[in-house]
Amino acid sequence: VVVAPQPFDSDLTSDSEDSTDDELVNLAGNNASDRSAGDAAGIPTVGEQRILEFDKDTGFYVDKKPNNAFLRLPTLPRLSRPNYKRSNLRLCGVPRRSRHHNQQGQKQRPRWPIMEETNKDSEEQTVQRLERIQELKKTLAYEPQHESNWLELYRLLGESATKSNRLAVAEEQLHVLESAMEQHPGNEKLLQCYVATASITYPDSQVANKLEQLLQRQPHEYTLWTALIMTTQGTMARCNVPDVLDIYKECMQRLHRDRDRDDQTDELMLKLFHNCVLFLRQSANTPQMFALLKLALELNAPHLTFDCLTACALDERPLVDYEELVLRSGMPMPEIWTRVERLRQAYNFLPYPQSNSSADQAAVAGLDPQRCIYTEDVCHYIHPLKTHTHRLQLLLLVVQLTKLPLVRTHCLAERLCTRIDQIGDSEAIEMLLAGLADRWTYALPPHRADYMEATMQLAKELYVCPSFMPQAIGHELYERCIDQLLLQCSQVFDEDEPKRRVFIVLWLRFQRLRLQLRKLSGKLTRQFLRETCDNQRALLRQPANRQVVCFYTQLAMFEYEALDEDKSSAFRVLDNVLAMSKNSVHVNVDTLHAAVVYAEMQIANNSPDAALRLLNGLASRQQLDEELATAAASPEQLPLEEYFLPNMLTLSLRALCLQTYLRDGSKVAALALLEATLQHRLFQLPEMQQTRVRFLREQICELQLLFVQLPQRGALSELLPLLQRGLDEFPRNQTMLQLCATLDTTQWIDVRCRLKHTRAGILALLHLIIAARCRFLRQQHSRDLAMCFGYQTSTLDAKLQEDYLRNRMLSIFESFLPTNKHRTNEEAEQYAVLRRNSLYWRCYLRCLSNERTSFERSKACLLMALDECPWDKALYMDGVTYVPQEFANLQDVMTEKQVCCFAIPEELNVLREA
Repeated sequence: VVVAPQPFDSDLTSDSEDSTDDELVNLAGNNASDRSAGDAAGIPTVGEQRILEFDKDTGFYVDKKPNNAFLRLPTLPRLSRPNYKRSNLRLCGVPRRSRHHNQQGQKQRPRWPIMEETNKDSEEQTVQRLERIQELKKTLAYEPQHESNWLELYRLLGESATKSNRLAVAEEQLHVLESAMEQHPGNEKLLQCYVATASITYPDSQVANKLEQLLQRQPHEYTLWTALIMTTQGTMARCNVPDVLDIYKECMQRLHRDRDRDDQTDELMLKLFHNCVLFLRQSANTPQMFALLKLALELNAPHLTFDCLTACALDERPLVDYEELVLRSGMPMPEIWTRVERLRQAYNFLPYPQSNSSADQAAVAGLDPQRCIYTEDVCHYIHPLKTHTHRLQLLLLVVQLTKLPLVRTHCLAERLCTRIDQIGDSEAIEMLLAGLADRWTYALPPHRADYMEATMQLAKELYVCPSFMPQAIGHELYERCIDQLLLQCSQVFDEDEPKRRVFIVLWLRFQRLRLQLRKLSGKLTRQFLRETCDNQRALLRQPANRQVVCFYTQLAMFEYEALDEDKSSAFRVLDNVLAMSKNSVHVNVDTLHAAVVYAEMQIANNSPDAALRLLNGLASRQQLDEELATAAASPEQLPLEEYFLPNMLTLSLRALCLQTYLRDGSKVAALALLEATLQHRLFQLPEMQQTRVRFLREQICELQLLFVQLPQRGALSELLPLLQRGLDEFPRNQTMLQLCATLDTTQWIDVRCRLKHTRAGILALLHLIIAARCRFLRQQHSRDLAMCFGYQTSTLDAKLQEDYLRNRMLSIFESFLPTNKHRTNEEAEQYAVLRRNSLYWRCYLRCLSNERTSFERSKACLLMALDECPWDKALYMDGVTYVPQEFANLQDVMTEKQVCCFAIPEELNVLREA
């Protein structure tokens, strides 16, 4: 440490030097014996020439022994302490005023009189609160039918709690809620209040007992079942894979025995089945998971055998070669174990075909006993549906649980995904790729380059094997599995054409997803294009598919996206489709869909005249009014298959608005037509609660965002207000989240607030991360462009930009944590959802762990993550990577929790030495 010398007075310096010389002379003359002793000890004597590191002429000296008192603020001298002033507690917050000054800067009265007034007011409020509590109790004794009175009483009791009576007040709240639920059975608000209050009042074992007592009286309440499951699954001390599965087994058996309400029982059983499979996937018990999926399909489609969900020895041959390369690499054992574990997880995810041999015989034969899954091992977690009404939902859940990103809109997410505020959202990063498979428009560029680069980078970092991501080892095997599964699911509905079409459309979308992933990863080959096109055309040549127009439209989309320059092949397919229906009197929905897609492609190809010719005569105001009247007279519940197939109302509106835009050259009239449609009585309350109306309204909001972004001559952009309204109403719509993440001209704090307010769970957080990375990538590209033109840029600037990105992302993660003293109520509510999702913790741990972060801080983050998600194997794998010194402990915990491990370190030691 280089320290500047302190200035000395010249007189004092000379006096001290003279006195020091005299003392040395006296010491030398009088203590000769001591001098000889000093020589023996190696201490320099007076007569020797001492080697000094500095003298009085040197302008600086080296401080070899720093003063530790200068390292901490409390030990600094009082006058040397810096005076820190915190003017803002939060970004864009209100400056904090001094405690002794008011808004005008005038001095206030002393503290004690203010405290006396505050206490006086609180006493008055306490008296009023107690009077209101007594009044509500008397009212509810005679009029218990008002739900609002019960909730108000529950809230007032909570406000009256103190440190001394907190337990008694909580018990009284629970008693009030139990009385309320007797009067209002199945009330969701009362159930959630009961679960929240019991969870913070009693230990988990006691909470489980109370929930089981409630379930004896109300066995059809999803909220109670999920709360009971999370008392075991979500607690580090109680979490254990077999114990959690036992609870699922109990609830499934109880629901199966209930014959009173078949439709409600099937719906509840499907939700719990989804959660059970999600738990098996997150705990890496993939053989058991796929065995359960196979059983669920075969129980409800007994005429089919889903062999695509069983292992084939030929497909796993590359695994042995990869393992030998890793074992011979000479890497440390934690790294070898991590790589071998991920390899086996990528190849050994399917169970063995069932045979008559026992598990012991299979082990003797050299088979992995974890993959020997028999029907009796998984039959407790699914039962045949009591009605065929929910069979399509079951098959879609099975497909979704394979990580296929088929949910892009908010309304479909509400139908297929369970409540994310109770059990947590999906941990599959592949869900961000839904827009690649289900492209919402062709009139605009598909995706911004920086957005897709940031998304692919995030997906590459966080995907978990098995996966169809091109970067994943063994992705071809998993792609083949999903490919065959979709085709076999279509065979389940041979007698129901709309439902059969759903899975063929999903199969065709999956081909486009594979195409886009290879293009973005730089792994697209001519062989892949040729084989994929041949497979699609072979499917469409089958007699059942030959006359289905929407299939050919999907094929044209694939060929349009496959080649960036030559679009003639796609246009030729669409020309043939439209020529086939030219002689028909009425335009059906599939033909209109093909024409609209073709017109949007022509708009993107800078051919507006050709687009207008395609749309002429296909839609009119009268036809739109007829479709609105038809929708108003349709059933309230939208059939699940209509979420995936073209809709006549939205297509007519889209075609009419495109005609207006292309004819007038202005989008003002088109936007006015869309806004007038939203003001139709169909889209007003109480109809807004219907699933059909909400789905149509979401589609129209997407159309508004489309036309706002189209190029035009003269109108002001209204993107921000429309986007904000759309996110408020449909927070899990990925198109809207993407638009919000790529707002260039908006300040970062505004983008951050918009995405935080969406309450979309992990999707909002992931798009917040992507938004931060997009801004960093744009700055990086600008710097690279400046270097291309000969401008010099500093490497220090690039390093600072990386630090800014890291600090910004850490601020995002830590704003939700309970350790944040300035956390808002909204952030606390969102943390209750995010804390059960391993993606939140994995992103946080990955961002936190770099060369400047101590292992202790990463370990603290890992412990917090495991305390919230003790069943998630991906967290343990990341813990081995970022906190390697805890390798042995993490493996012990995985063994204790019975999280699936395909590789054992002792086994790898033997294989490495062999």
